Amino acid sequence: MNQVGPGEGARTELFQVDLRGVVEILSQHLYSSPRVFLRELLQNARDAIVARAGDGAAADSPPRGLIRVTVEDEAIVVEDNGIGLDAGEMRALLATIGASSKRADLERVQEDFLGRFGIGLLSCFLIADTVEVVSRSARTEDAPTVRWVGSSDGTYEITTAPEPLSRPGSRVIVRPRPEERAWANSRRLTRVAREFARYLDTPIDVVDTAGVPARVSTATPPEALDAETRAQLCAETFGFDPLTTVRIDVPLLGVRGVAFVTPEETSSARRGGDVVHSRGMLVADDNTQLAPDWAYFARLIVDAGTLPLTASRESLQETSLTREAAAAVGEQIQRHVEELARSHADTFRLFVGAHAVGLRAMALTDPSMFAFMYDHLRFGTSRGERTLRQLVAGTDAEPPARVVHPVLSPGQFRALAPLARHHDLVLIDASHVHEPQLLARLDQSDVDVAVRHLDLETFVDAAAPASDRRLAASIEGLVAGVLPGHRAQVVDLGVESVAALELGADDEWHPEAAGSSGWGSVLGGIAAPWEPAGPRLVLNVASPAVRALDGALSDDVAAHAVRALYVLGRLHTGQTLTDDDHLLLGDSLSTLVTAATGTGASKGRS
Repeated sequence: MNQVGPGEGARTELFQVDLRGVVEILSQHLYSSPRVFLRELLQNARDAIVARAGDGAAADSPPRGLIRVTVEDEAIVVEDNGIGLDAGEMRALLATIGASSKRADLERVQEDFLGRFGIGLLSCFLIADTVEVVSRSARTEDAPTVRWVGSSDGTYEITTAPEPLSRPGSRVIVRPRPEERAWANSRRLTRVAREFARYLDTPIDVVDTAGVPARVSTATPPEALDAETRAQLCAETFGFDPLTTVRIDVPLLGVRGVAFVTPEETSSARRGGDVVHSRGMLVADDNTQLAPDWAYFARLIVDAGTLPLTASRESLQETSLTREAAAAVGEQIQRHVEELARSHADTFRLFVGAHAVGLRAMALTDPSMFAFMYDHLRFGTSRGERTLRQLVAGTDAEPPARVVHPVLSPGQFRALAPLARHHDLVLIDASHVHEPQLLARLDQSDVDVAVRHLDLETFVDAAAPASDRRLAASIEGLVAGVLPGHRAQVVDLGVESVAALELGADDEWHPEAAGSSGWGSVLGGIAAPWEPAGPRLVLNVASPAVRALDGALSDDVAAHAVRALYVLGRLHTGQTLTDDDHLLLGDSLSTLVTAATGTGASKGRS
């Protein structure tokens, strides 16, 4: 065993790189699919064309850039008429993994470059064991054509090409391994190249087996399309016809594109992925970095401009710039939706109808969405459909609401809304998912309004006594006989919509002291406070159904009418009906219908 003592024979050595191991890392941990080899080749070819156009040392005036992809003898060939390489540049750019001063000098990385010369060549080893590059530099007139052949075992050789290129540029030949030969198919290459480079500014042709080129790039970007073509693009990409579209433009970062709003309900738990490009080259079709989570109803086709990419170039780096871009995109989407609310009421109504649940869910945790909900989401209220802002601010015809009462049952809300209007109370139908929590959050906010539980005793205490005391006494006796354990309180609530309210036992309620009931004079001789024995059924003589409880009904019909009113009273107070309640209601309705149609015998009450 060789040993080196302290300070003896010290020397600097280089790390050894196992290229096969590097390729395995690329395959398993960096790239999502072997198909990225084509993206990298197209990207390098495009950058070579850009370099030639902007390089003052080029020996000629650069022609219009063109990239051609062909299949020759089961090999994939990518050609460009870009800057080209000489032997020294091949060593520096194609055979060195990592940075060097020579690489920096040669690349002079421009803002418009998609990547770095040659760095993506390693991805070709995902499908091949050898990669060949034939190139002629544009920097020197009559430059020789050189040939670089790299192998997956980490070796390479550079020689003079046996057949010189007629013009500057490069030609990359990738020979897939037998198990990867499906890639040497012009149809497949056309489809994949179009997915990657559809919006790339450089012309790219994929040549089929008959020698016919198909242009796969230079498509009109989505933000420049007319409305009909945009909608077609959305349907092709995401599978839906957009309800509306939002033009995205963040000039400082070069972010631009279109957001498509889905017309159907979508889960707010996770945003669907967006199609993101970087200077025209596809980054990912399932990216979620360029819009806030609350914009779950929008799908984007967008170019990320100058935002930096990760090493795989399949996502954006999580930087402050990326977060700023997402926030700016969110602001533009929100402004568009607010404009719909102001100027396109029908479209906004469809938007809210499709996404109300998700909007409410996001408003629970996202301050900007809560503010949006407060301004634009309409609630059913006892004043009609209103936004929370409209309730709190008031109008010329309505005073500001300083206290609101959520009602959790739609049936109870419909019954109590007229009663609330009669007493100048504001009820909010909070029967939809997330609405009770939103109103609780409203109560905790800085908005000048209180959210309070609705105490039905408020209505009863404010009610007038029944003017027909004989009827009140008759109904009280009827209830006592039909519903043992229940007390009756007969009042005039002032509206017909609420026939009955079933309230829980209240030890503080004394009928002889409650001016609203008028029972003190009816029960005359009772001087001691009434000891309540159970729930209380409040019956409203303003309701025709209650006034019908007089001596003209048979005992059986009157009893079933009381039972039906009892069940209705439970519904009006928001209680859940039991199985017994349902049976009782069904039996009572059957008897009442039979009596009304004259199909059964009835016996008058004595």
